[in-house]
Amino acid sequence: MRLMLLFTTLVSMFSLSAQTPRKDSGADGLSIKYLKIGDTIPQALWDLRLDVVGHPAGAKQMTLRDYSSKKLIILDFWATWCSSCIAAFPGLYKLQNDLGDQIKVLSVTYQDRSAIEKFINKSEFIQSQGLKNTFSSVVGDKLLTKYFEKSGIPFTVCIDNRGVVRSLSEPSELNAPALRQMIRDTNAVPIAAQVIEFKRPLLGPYYDNKIHNYYYSTLLPYGRGISQASVFNVDSLQGYKQLVVPNLNVFMQYAVALQHGSNYRPGIARIPSRCILEVNDPDSIVNKLSTIQHFWEYTYESVSPIAYEDKTIYRKMERDLNFYLGMTGSYQKRNVNCLVIRVADPRKLIINKESTQSPKVILNGLMESDGTANGKFLQKAENDYKQVKNAIIGIAVKHIPNLFNRRKIATLPFMIDETGLSDQVSITLPDNINDLEQLKQAFAARGMTLSLENRDLVMLVLREDGYRGDGTVLQLTEQGYVTVQGKEGTR
Repeated sequence: MRLMLLFTTLVSMFSLSAQTPRKDSGADGLSIKYLKIGDTIPQALWDLRLDVVGHPAGAKQMTLRDYSSKKLIILDFWATWCSSCIAAFPGLYKLQNDLGDQIKVLSVTYQDRSAIEKFINKSEFIQSQGLKNTFSSVVGDKLLTKYFEKSGIPFTVCIDNRGVVRSLSEPSELNAPALRQMIRDTNAVPIAAQVIEFKRPLLGPYYDNKIHNYYYSTLLPYGRGISQASVFNVDSLQGYKQLVVPNLNVFMQYAVALQHGSNYRPGIARIPSRCILEVNDPDSIVNKLSTIQHFWEYTYESVSPIAYEDKTIYRKMERDLNFYLGMTGSYQKRNVNCLVIRVADPRKLIINKESTQSPKVILNGLMESDGTANGKFLQKAENDYKQVKNAIIGIAVKHIPNLFNRRKIATLPFMIDETGLSDQVSITLPDNINDLEQLKQAFAARGMTLSLENRDLVMLVLREDGYRGDGTVLQLTEQGYVTVQGKEGTR
């Protein structure tokens, strides 16, 4: 049975809490269970001494009870390597400013004091946002995180001054009206509980527990708070298999559905230069993908009899996507432009003398890593690279294609390494990395050639029903190749 749900029913569906108690060893030797919305934190947590960096009074330790006068305490779990965590800081601190002395934002990380002090002093983002003198964080946390089930970070927990957990969500789900409502009404739950794991079919609550053998498939719009981790559950007791592919764009949805096909290539759905979109109005689609958040992102779910083979379930998903989206997806071998790296002259090849140099990438004058595990965050390039806008430093030649293909630092054809080298090189890139001629010159300066050549590659192709083009003239965009009609393009 195929069942499509109305959008108006989705809010309640996605607000279901799928949090599951778990036992873990706490500091006091007692078992710890995940706290859900409505639970009260243990009294011991109020007085737990927490190491802190950036305390407004310069203190090295603090407790949650120090902020019990606030209406809400927002615990914000993060790490320096998590770019989305860092991007959420300005919004969280704006909420704190907007609500005056009613809330306290308290970031929490497992990383140590030295790593966070370095982050506050060197992070270009913290400096540019004016947060250096206001940002504070609990450091070296080993206990707070154990009380809350989360699929990843960033992740926030709102606790009121009674110690009651009021929300479990991503930072983007917090807003001033919702927080004010929680402050006014101690029973209000305006921020939906995050669906951490899919322990049962999403439609399960709509059926009586005595009803069995119900099967369906559905495609739902993007749901806030749902992780992007796909799930394949086999419930032998109830006799079904559940496939959930949550909050992924159409390219990734098809990549999951087509994984049993003969031409399947794992990972290429994430590489724009390996995707082709054949639609009658490509400009509209590309523009929406670039400007509308979560456009073309869906959650697919199917519940099937347990006797079905896994590949049959994935093929059913493929048919469903074709039907719901009005297109077909397939892996096809196509002749497309590629950038091929070769050695121009071994005698002129310039490789790093220090093969152990820590790899770094500089983009727009900002360096992402200083070579330490706890130093991966955007900071201004220093020493010999202060005046460099873009560069790759100490990168093994064989890894350069992945940097361009998967990191998407430029919109360029698929890059292939044919040097056979494992040596590290450093290349000062042009200010405009998309300028192919300047990029060729940058590689030539290090003894390598970068040539544009046609190659037969397996591509993920999405074709709209009723597509009228011939698919021979392609133009590369940040979203992938699109067909161009009546214009000069790239074959």
